[in-house]
Amino acid sequence: MQNDNKTEADISLYKSEEGYKKMMSWYQKVCDEITVDYESIFAETRFGKTHIIEAGKDNKKTIILIPGVAGCAPLWRHQINSFSKYFRVLAIDIVGQPGKSAANPPSVFNDDYTNWLEDIIRSLNLVKPHIVGVSTGGTTAMDMAIKKSELIDKTVMCGPTGLARARLPLKQWLLTARKKDADVLSDDLTASSFSKPRSGETFGSFDRQLARGMALGTKHYRVDKSLGIYNEKTSRVDIFKALKVIAKFFFSVDKSRLRSFNNKGLLIFGEFEVLYNPYKIQKKLKKLMPALQIEIVKDAGHAAIYDQPDTVNEIVINFLNKG
Repeated sequence: MQNDNKTEADISLYKSEEGYKKMMSWYQKVCDEITVDYESIFAETRFGKTHIIEAGKDNKKTIILIPGVAGCAPLWRHQINSFSKYFRVLAIDIVGQPGKSAANPPSVFNDDYTNWLEDIIRSLNLVKPHIVGVSTGGTTAMDMAIKKSELIDKTVMCGPTGLARARLPLKQWLLTARKKDADVLSDDLTASSFSKPRSGETFGSFDRQLARGMALGTKHYRVDKSLGIYNEKTSRVDIFKALKVIAKFFFSVDKSRLRSFNNKGLLIFGEFEVLYNPYKIQKKLKKLMPALQIEIVKDAGHAAIYDQPDTVNEIVINFLNKG
């Protein structure tokens, strides 16, 4: 069941109207995999309206689900179906990313993302919700726990950036995303199509819908504009800003920041994590963040919670429900 408040679409961050229609057609197909009653609601924020898929609204405790760059709310469909038995689930379309939220991206270089999340919490009058994020959404969840911990309860981070110097699989990106159409790229981004995926070898996901979304986003979405690295005057990517974003996501590590994480936290890696060797980073983080629970999930990549939803959902629910 869906109760969708219709708003006129802003397609300024899409490469074409056709591309927008293809992405939104895929978006609806993923929504069709949500098997529980849900509604579309909007929260007012300083960056504009944020679209949210809400399920389990009769439950007292709220859990917020934050996707990564170029992700969107329905990618959490397995979590919406599972978590809504226990929690009020709010799966978010990030502003300035694909989906139904305002096309007004926050900056990655200041507190915009945590301010945006605070606006959602206050707009909906939420009382200390749990926060779950994947990839850069996991980084936002971690930042929220460090900077505005009084507003949230427990934090779950799946493959967040900013934990250590990360590997950049540039070779794989250039050989796939730059040269192939969306259908071929979608198959290549599905890690299950590889006989023996290895950590750091592929962007691949075991979740075909995530792979499809990544492929469509690569071909039809202006990720450069959403990340603030496009120069409108020159009509080109600003290389200096692009390098700053790469450094921010992949090379910036503030150990004092990590030590200041005091919330009850769960960190999840897939064994084929593309950014780090999960076993090595686990050892380092246990020294920096000794109270953090760390899990490494078999047969999963960067987005383990999407790749192996049954396994990871159980881990998350047990973590959130324990005292």
